[in-house]
Amino acid sequence: MGKGKMKKKNLRVSLLIILTLTFLTFIGCTIITMEVYSQTFGRTEGFLAGNFYTYFTWNDIDQNKYSRQTVHFNSGGNRLQGFIYGSANNKGLVVISHGLGGTADAYFPLIMNFVDNGWRVFAYNNTGVAGSEGSSIRGLSQSMIDLDAALKYVASNNALNSLPLMLVGHSWGGFAVCSVLNFDHNVNAVVSFAGFNSARDIFKEQGIAFVGGVYYLLTPSVWSMERQIFGDMINLTAVGGINKTDTPIMLVQSSDDDIVLADSSSIYAHRVSITNPNLEIIFYDGDEVRGHNFVYGSLAQRQYMESATDSWESFKEGHQTVNNALMAEWAEGYNFDKTRANELDPVLMNRINAFFTSNL
Repeated sequence: MGKGKMKKKNLRVSLLIILTLTFLTFIGCTIITMEVYSQTFGRTEGFLAGNFYTYFTWNDIDQNKYSRQTVHFNSGGNRLQGFIYGSANNKGLVVISHGLGGTADAYFPLIMNFVDNGWRVFAYNNTGVAGSEGSSIRGLSQSMIDLDAALKYVASNNALNSLPLMLVGHSWGGFAVCSVLNFDHNVNAVVSFAGFNSARDIFKEQGIAFVGGVYYLLTPSVWSMERQIFGDMINLTAVGGINKTDTPIMLVQSSDDDIVLADSSSIYAHRVSITNPNLEIIFYDGDEVRGHNFVYGSLAQRQYMESATDSWESFKEGHQTVNNALMAEWAEGYNFDKTRANELDPVLMNRINAFFTSNL
């Protein structure tokens, strides 16, 4: 066999090997991506009766003072569950969009504060969460889609559509309340707690944190799946929504946030790109930091939870089984105080209530 024919044969073999490895890599990345989606975006169930939680549950609050009406609305092919609080209040309507892994009931401190200040409140569970339908929460853009559906429900409800409309969201919901402004809704004001700017930003940040450089191998599979699920909606960003309107926006971010990083994935990190003239930023730094999960909490709340967490970590050492029953035993012995553990920052909440009132 001549040298030319040998080289061509070797080239074909090399190309076959490369194509085979590329195909296997793609299949492997697709399988990994599907598993990541399954683990990250599975259903989120609500509070289970009899379990102990550091958050307030419906059984912890004064149900006569904070009575609620259960409502339902459709988002895509799923029927979602929502709750109306403060039905006698006519100052305005505050719609709350919850965070990833949480439920509407995880925001009782905010709900009660707004009701106490004369607002009617609409809090709902996203697709695949608690009392809402859906085999999974689908992905990061879903919070925006569900909020869009919730606002369409508000617009169609004669008991709600005459009220000035305020949006409040945390984390996943913080993204939703800003990105939903890409759609045509008449919103008076928005507060975003620790919101991220886009699915791409937070995916990249969390992906690199978990798997390092392997994330870049997964990127094509991730965005192929995102596009298959959400289509062009994956390109919508919080900053894009903010800039599309002159709706007053308040961003609340803490520098020590370890979920939505202040200097990369957060809306705050993209503040120089915001052209909306009605932007207000509250940034906690130094001794004022609040973390991610309770960025609207008081400093006393943070200190109490740090002490309680240290106590719990010490208590559970040496126990072979660490479960809810053990935590309930610790909480009883520690005399855990849910009121202190969920205390809002009064200065911040007064500022937010004044912000909403000024934009009626």
